[in-house]
Amino acid sequence: MVLACARKVFSEKGYHSAGVSDIVEAAGVARGTFYLYFAGKRAIFDELLDSLFAELESKIRRVDPSAGADGIAREMAENVGRVFDALLRNRDITRILLREAVGLDAGLDRKLEEFYGRIAGLIERSLRTGQEMGIVRPVDPRVGALIVLGAVRQVLDHSLAAPDTTPDGEALARSLLDIMVRGLVCPGAISPPSGLSGSIP
Repeated sequence: MVLACARKVFSEKGYHSAGVSDIVEAAGVARGTFYLYFAGKRAIFDELLDSLFAELESKIRRVDPSAGADGIAREMAENVGRVFDALLRNRDITRILLREAVGLDAGLDRKLEEFYGRIAGLIERSLRTGQEMGIVRPVDPRVGALIVLGAVRQVLDHSLAAPDTTPDGEALARSLLDIMVRGLVCPGAISPPSGLSGSIP
């Protein structure tokens, strides 16, 4: 009850503008009752985040390397599609994560860094598996993982900008992965750049 009301308050006011007084008023409970369960606004926001993170991690499944190129591409699209759908269903918290959460405090920054690091690690391992199978070019898999993660975050941020629309997560995933896999330029139209190899430590 209190968590649901806090979620609604954060959605309407944003994290910075919301206060414990707003949450207890929306929930119809006494301030003392609130503090029996939560140390403050940040604590209840942490609980909402932990719930979202757990849901997201449950949506990412290990890609089966024996599935072949088409199977791997399908499983990757399904993973990204499930993540998109989960984030879009939780658009209020996702919007705060993308636009307000960074810099709130060191503890939350560490939590976000750890979460994004785990996601990037899963993507990197998928790219390495693809390289071993000969279906992913010999690019730096860490750079590739960070590019994919950055693209996912940017597409989500744009998709959440329109408050009255609910984008199709699966369609977003297919479009994003198509661009990631095939690029934007028609095959053979230009020569690939040379001398630009490098890595991020």
